[in-house]
Amino acid sequence: MRQTTQQWLALFKIQSESDLSIKQFCLEQGVATSTFYKNKAAVTSATSIATAASPFSQVLLAEPDLKNSNPYVILN
Repeated sequence: MRQTTQQWLALFKIQSESDLSIKQFCLEQGVATSTFYKNKAAVTSATSIATAASPFSQVLLAEPDLKNSNPYVILN
């Protein structure tokens, strides 16, 4: 059965909080260790990319001062 990203994240958390090795955990869950590692790499890279801060997230844009601007100024 195919697992969702949330299901894989839950499995990774359960395994990390258990006293079981990944090999033993996978045996008990009926998951191949290669599948566990492959999905851990894929999900980890996908979630780190999704949560990475953009360099533009810290940029504050100045709001124009509309009270003191002339709407008829022609810019060259």
